[in-house]
Amino acid sequence: MIISFATYMKSKTKRNVAVILLAVIVAGAVAAVTIARNSDILPEIIKNIFMEKNTIEIGDCIDVHYIGRYASNNTIFASSYDDPENKTGGSPLKIFVSTDPDASPPDKYSDYSNRIDQNFVEGFIDGLIGLKEGDTKTIGPIPPEKAYGASKLGAGAIFNTTALTQDLNQTLQVLNLTDKNISLKWINIEHLGNFTMPRMILNIENTLQPVLFLPPYYLWENSSEIINITNDTITVKTMPTKNESLSDEIEPFQFDNKTGVIFPEATTAVWNDTTITIISSPQIGKNYTVNYTSYGFNITVTYTVEDVDFANNTINISYALEGSEEKSYQILNRTAEFNRTIILSRIYTIPRMYLNYLFGEDLERAGYSLHGLAGETVYFDVEIERIYKCS
Repeated sequence: MIISFATYMKSKTKRNVAVILLAVIVAGAVAAVTIARNSDILPEIIKNIFMEKNTIEIGDCIDVHYIGRYASNNTIFASSYDDPENKTGGSPLKIFVSTDPDASPPDKYSDYSNRIDQNFVEGFIDGLIGLKEGDTKTIGPIPPEKAYGASKLGAGAIFNTTALTQDLNQTLQVLNLTDKNISLKWINIEHLGNFTMPRMILNIENTLQPVLFLPPYYLWENSSEIINITNDTITVKTMPTKNESLSDEIEPFQFDNKTGVIFPEATTAVWNDTTITIISSPQIGKNYTVNYTSYGFNITVTYTVEDVDFANNTINISYALEGSEEKSYQILNRTAEFNRTIILSRIYTIPRMYLNYLFGEDLERAGYSLHGLAGETVYFDVEIERIYKCS
């Protein structure tokens, strides 16, 4: 078959035009997608035409079935299926895809969660990004630090905390951990040096007296030191450094059934080798205003010295909240004597129910986890059922 040169050129020209037109269409589509992805001024409906709507991104809400397996032996430790072997039954997880613990899904999706705990571990969330509806994938191996924690909390674990002794940083070692209690020991105290004694110590194992209030050693900053250490206790001695102007503001105190107040410019201290005595002689009718912060609220209280009874060694005060005309009255000790030394326990037994509340952040900083799967490398087999562009 013979094709003329003119016919060949006409056919070639048509093909070239078609190629050029196709290139123009593709370029236009790419430009449209680029604009749609990056423009904040195009209507949302236009952006949705060009954007991939069924690919998981941060901020999405998804329904996903999963099977969690130990990397060490491939056995199943958790699943959203009733029958994980056959992948039947059960309900998918409802996940708000975010690793920001402060982020929340829209109200319409309030039953979706981004809690990075249990099955919402960091490595699991990361492995979901980019998947589409209907996709199946094995996520992992996820190392312990991206899963349920690098180290499982148990006997021998060591961490630092100020939770038990107000403002005093303690190093604690776990002696024992059971389903009911945790036993802790205060360690590394030999090199503590001079420090400021706390106002109180938590004593949670004693439900009748959960807080042990100490004498006001805290009035003398960095003036206490440990003078004796045993396996179970430490002995602390305080050396006062000033005998007047003990505080710039009114300071209530309580210990050993003694209740008193340190008054600015009206309380002095005397001491010998074994005891410290504080003496208050405020002016009758004098008002003292104190500002507190409690549970996020600013509270102003005005204290008034109603009477000073030198014969009975007491002070009668009234106090009222700002904006209230109602007064309350209290009788205080005018003088209070306490030992310069005090013996503190090194051993704490705390109900396990308080463990996360008291030490959760401290344990996390130290690399410990309370989860039963801490220390394990894991896999997750996932199947994406639905993706919602909820944000």
